[in-house]
Amino acid sequence: MEEFLSLLREARLGLRSEVREVDFAKLFVLGLQHDVVALLYDQLYRFPNFPEDLQPQWKKMAIRTNAIQAMKSDRFVRLYRRFLEADLKVLVLKGIVCRSLYPKPDNRPSNDEDLYVRKEDAPLAEKIMLEEGFQVGNRSEEVTTLLDTASGLSIEMHTTLFSEKSQAYGSYQRFFADAFAHPAVHQIMGCDIYSLSHAQHMLFLIMHFVKHFLHGGVGIRQVLDIITYAERFGTEIDWPHLYAVLEEEHVLTLSENVFAIAVDHLGFDVSRITLPEGIDLSALDYEDLLDDIVAAGLFGKSSKEREHSSTITLNAAADGKRTLRKTLFPSVSDLSGKYPYLKDHPWMLPRAWGSRIFHYLSDRDQGSAKGAVELGNRRVELLRKYKVIAEERKG
Repeated sequence: MEEFLSLLREARLGLRSEVREVDFAKLFVLGLQHDVVALLYDQLYRFPNFPEDLQPQWKKMAIRTNAIQAMKSDRFVRLYRRFLEADLKVLVLKGIVCRSLYPKPDNRPSNDEDLYVRKEDAPLAEKIMLEEGFQVGNRSEEVTTLLDTASGLSIEMHTTLFSEKSQAYGSYQRFFADAFAHPAVHQIMGCDIYSLSHAQHMLFLIMHFVKHFLHGGVGIRQVLDIITYAERFGTEIDWPHLYAVLEEEHVLTLSENVFAIAVDHLGFDVSRITLPEGIDLSALDYEDLLDDIVAAGLFGKSSKEREHSSTITLNAAADGKRTLRKTLFPSVSDLSGKYPYLKDHPWMLPRAWGSRIFHYLSDRDQGSAKGAVELGNRRVELLRKYKVIAEERKG
């Protein structure tokens, strides 16, 4: 694990990695799981001990990642200029904004680009995308997904950043109520890209990390984004206010441990930010959190067990309860993301339950209901350790 993190640190900082003995096969698997194949290859391709049977495949994937991402970025900027021409306020989240902060942006791929629009502006934004050749994929009350088949660029257009229907993290949305009043502007590829203010974007990156942590888990790339953004714009952020919000939402301790991981393993320069008063990052016990992040893969999708265990952690964050029944038979709000038909037809919940159970059985070579519950229970203990939820009272 240490060599994996060390290489990512060097890639993030634009440093050339010194030749050394590494486990190339293990690094390749981790690269796939965390979608950092290109970042790793750019550090390793000069190594004379690179296995001949692995290098061609890895090189091909890295070049393909770069080429596809460059094409998607170009397509996105051309689309965004249409929004500007229409005098439409569209805020860009994560994605191209975070990617532009890396020494070699195309080595940090994006699965999609996330847009935040006012609800009343969504029809015009969608109209422009349809005129640009995008096709509507999934649609819900709060998110519409559109795809440009020529470039492969996927757009998620949000009218809400955190679903207020979620008992686990719906409260986060209130911190972005005034997002359109004071956006930040990023110059990317010759285009003015509007986004959340630096303080709100920092908060969003952390809360987005927490959201996925409450699901199946969250990968190392999200940590890289958080610290890279913090280093670049840290002097423009009211850190005491941000920490007060994180404490109010019971995720300050978790955030502090993420920072500690980043300092020790990813070269995070904390001199660029203001740390919480009285905190000593070197004294924090983050090993369990780090193990979970590395094991999770990108957005916690490294295994079926992780994906299925999310109901337990979400329920624990919402009300402290974690049962087998809730894992196998979640509520409509828990399942509407995976089964969009539930939003308009909640009476079809039994069908969704049946689909989940079928997948449990058909995926038993990769995981099982029992394994999901065991993993979910272990991850609930992580939530307690890092004070996302309260400790159980004894006696």
